[in-house]
Amino acid sequence: MPYGRCVIYMFPGDAEEIINKARTGILPIFKEQPGFVAYGVMVRGNQLISMSAWDSESDAKAADELAREWVLENVDMTVINSFIGDYEWLVFA
Repeated sequence: MPYGRCVIYMFPGDAEEIINKARTGILPIFKEQPGFVAYGVMVRGNQLISMSAWDSESDAKAADELAREWVLENVDMTVINSFIGDYEWLVFA
């Protein structure tokens, strides 16, 4: 069953800078991981919502640990909430 990972962060500063760091930093790391399906971010004010899809729960949990380490070392963001769970594609383009 596919699993999703969603994390809501709060950040100070420029959203585009954070998005560019994610695009060039964590995305390549995620792409190398087993079970990677997709990754995206949304920004709302000073919050960034990170979403990724994985083939299994263990893949999602491993990615969560990698992301936590990467965020701690590379960007000034604080986790507000974090979710990992099974999901269903309602529309797939």
